[in-house]
Amino acid sequence: MDLSVIIVCYKGWDKLNRCLESLDSFSGKSFTMEVIVVNNNPGDDAFVEIENRFTKFMFINNTVNGGYSNGCNLGAAKAAGNYLLILNPDTVAREEEIRKLLQAAKSDPSFFIVSCRQVRENGKENKAMGSFPWQRKETRGREPESNGRKDRDKRIIFPDWVSGSVMMIRIEVFVNLKGFDEDFWMYYEDVDLCRRARNTGGKIAFCNDITIQHDHGGSTRADLRTTAVTKCEVQISRHLYIHKHEEGFKRVLMQSITVADNLVTGIITGLIGLLFFFIPKLFVRFLVIIRVAGYYTGSLLRRSWLSPRSVNFRT
Repeated sequence: MDLSVIIVCYKGWDKLNRCLESLDSFSGKSFTMEVIVVNNNPGDDAFVEIENRFTKFMFINNTVNGGYSNGCNLGAAKAAGNYLLILNPDTVAREEEIRKLLQAAKSDPSFFIVSCRQVRENGKENKAMGSFPWQRKETRGREPESNGRKDRDKRIIFPDWVSGSVMMIRIEVFVNLKGFDEDFWMYYEDVDLCRRARNTGGKIAFCNDITIQHDHGGSTRADLRTTAVTKCEVQISRHLYIHKHEEGFKRVLMQSITVADNLVTGIITGLIGLLFFFIPKLFVRFLVIIRVAGYYTGSLLRRSWLSPRSVNFRT
């Protein structure tokens, strides 16, 4: 089989339906494909309805909400394809674009991870790649690596990382890298995987001529509580990434600046959110700073940056 599509979902069923409808429409003439959906919200009747609707696809109910890394690894463990396509449930894919992405991944064995442009339904482009944190001076303005063809230099560039919302990777590479690090509950697991891929000599390829629709926020904004949790996890995962990939004085400096920035910004926006508690988009900022403060208190006591939501938290 050519491709295994791995989708990890948590609620956001309407967008998941649209995503699966787009995949179900593929003709299968260009490549063979299976779809594996991992549900991080077990026991939801709406998910059962989706299972019954898309009978060609494989559905897995996670025993816990283990986060994005854990869900992707669980799906990948069941995959039969030569390539994995990690895909967010709030995406809508066209067969031709996936074919081109698979072709790009196959075109050069040094391309360990391949991704592409992500555009919302209204045409606005999402940020889907970037430079490693605190390394912008070394990487900003870097020219695409040459592969011997001028037109390919324009079509493919080589950033430090690409978003895990659309990420194609050869199964052997994924296994050799031991998949996503499950210390990360959500966010920065993609940056971490790309960094480990680059450290082993692989390239991260971004295809400018391939586009997938991604209406960001299908699962992470399912309700006010979920939004607060995921926004807090962004800050937690940033600390975990720094701890894992930096050392010495640089690590201490980065952690200190990140803590100060999160607290100062969080307290200011949190107070505004409390003042305007009747506006959900503002009030969620108050919920976030409460969670962040609790995380920092626990981290001091445990002497660990690990998220309490990580499946590795008590191992």
